[in-house]
Amino acid sequence: MASVKIAAVTPEAKGSFAAAFVLPVTRDGRALLTKEKRGSKVKYGMLGGKALPEETDFQCMSREAKEESGGALSFITLARISEGRGIIDGVKVYYENSKSYAVQHDLVVSSDLDVATRFEPAKAAMRTSRAVIKKKKKGAAKRSTEQVGLEFVPMESLRNSEWRGKNMHHVASVLAARLLKM
Repeated sequence: MASVKIAAVTPEAKGSFAAAFVLPVTRDGRALLTKEKRGSKVKYGMLGGKALPEETDFQCMSREAKEESGGALSFITLARISEGRGIIDGVKVYYENSKSYAVQHDLVVSSDLDVATRFEPAKAAMRTSRAVIKKKKKGAAKRSTEQVGLEFVPMESLRNSEWRGKNMHHVASVLAARLLKM
């Protein structure tokens, strides 16, 4: 198993990482996750994704959270994420295989507690991820990820490795496990 790197909550240098994720957590012990459809499977993921060359990890987290929530998260929450404020326990974790950073974020803006009901699929990002090479055929097919919703999930579920393995995409599952060991 890859090691966990814990860093102070300073922004990572632009271009020094591939992706960044944020796990918004409410004070009553629920985490906001995306519901993502890849092919015919719908699983949970964390808000986040691929970094642009000119952005820090916190800027990437904020941009991706805005995209994947369909713009339903408050401006205040997105600004706090972008500035690295509200990070629970003041730590980030790193997953070497995906070159990704992740943080838990204290979701304190009351209007964000109904973000799942304000989610609009048409406004949410639909991304095309890496090419998937088809066997016996030249060329590649693109695989897309469609944001189909947001859901608050109890932290107890996220702490359960069996639940994560069954219900979450791999990178999100690994990052969530590392965050919750803090």
